[in-house]
Amino acid sequence: MKATWPAAFGALVASTGAPIVAAAGGMILLGACTSCQSTVREAAIPVIAAGSFDGVEADQGAHRLYLGDSAAHGIDVVDISSTTPRFVRTIDVAGAPNGLAVAEDTHRLYAGLIGGSVAVIDTDESSPKFMQMVDRVTVDSLAADLLDYSAQKQRVYVATGQSGEVVGIDTTTNQVKERLAAKVPVEQPRFNPADGLVYAASTETDSVVQINPASGKVTNTFKVAGCHPAGLAINPNRQLALITCSGSVALINLRNGAHEVTRAVTGGDIVSYNARADRFLVASPHDKSDSAVAVFYGDGQLLGTVAASPKTHAAAWDQEHGLVYAVSAAGLVSFTPAACEPPPDWLKLVAGGSIYLMPFFAFGTFLFWYARRRAGRRSEQPARPTWHQLQEEDLAAEQERMRELEDGIFGPQLNQGMRPEP
Repeated sequence: MKATWPAAFGALVASTGAPIVAAAGGMILLGACTSCQSTVREAAIPVIAAGSFDGVEADQGAHRLYLGDSAAHGIDVVDISSTTPRFVRTIDVAGAPNGLAVAEDTHRLYAGLIGGSVAVIDTDESSPKFMQMVDRVTVDSLAADLLDYSAQKQRVYVATGQSGEVVGIDTTTNQVKERLAAKVPVEQPRFNPADGLVYAASTETDSVVQINPASGKVTNTFKVAGCHPAGLAINPNRQLALITCSGSVALINLRNGAHEVTRAVTGGDIVSYNARADRFLVASPHDKSDSAVAVFYGDGQLLGTVAASPKTHAAAWDQEHGLVYAVSAAGLVSFTPAACEPPPDWLKLVAGGSIYLMPFFAFGTFLFWYARRRAGRRSEQPARPTWHQLQEEDLAAEQERMRELEDGIFGPQLNQGMRPEP
């Protein structure tokens, strides 16, 4: 049975419209997959909601999150063994904590305190002093600010702020072993395992100082004019340092001192680098409307951001579940950086070009349908004679006319055996 033209047109639209719908769906997915915000989850934890925080660190082996709570004069402990964080306890450190450092190999947690000492906390579950402060190391008369731990050197490096020193604590004895004179006020210290040197951000001098721990002397200074750096993290494999400025983020090549500044994130506080993920994390606390946590690739290119709270001064990775945690107004917020990954280039090209190609495709579909419909109408009409058939008909008609003419002149032809009348 022949399909009527509406049915044929419907089939044509169904077959040719599918690519258009697919292209439109692809464009929607393309836009959705470039946003981290869709993966954000918030956990209400009243103790954390009431606190005030600077340093945040994750113990990957023990699946615990530590938060330096200056309001409670303690370290808040959160179980992150599942994707639903659970508050465990607050460890009393008898002082307001600043920066934190986790020594997973020795099961110790270190907290820099206002007043100039570092609290040492036992995190070994088999120890009778588990989750208790077991020592206190004095490093300065004023403050012990941000920290960094080096398993390679068995050192905790402590910034002393205005005192202008980075102090090295031997983690095997909990004794001060080095006093590295930066000679400028220092914020975040970092040990670089690639070159064995210590780096520290200096807000007041717009610089990052490089110190040789063997000699205790400054060996280089990386200036970033107008930056006022606070946070610092190092990717040792690439020899890149990411620093947070007052209104931007800067990337420093530690091999040659070259740097570049981006305002993709409007400054920040604490920066961290996770070698396993090869990602930087930047906490950027401002007002309610523009605070954020940003994720950068290991080469310093921005991967994505999520909205955060003005209380968010640091963020930490949960390697087991591929999550990032940060303080929020209600407690903790988490998100999945893997969801921020942009689609492959070929998909970008297809999705981007489809919006321009669809009008031409639709017009071509209409022309095709119109031609098919005209052809269908012609097939329903009686068949017309061909040119050859018309030529034969003309020849036959001419022969008949000639016979009639001959008959008029000579009379009708007689058959054999017939005689004309006398």
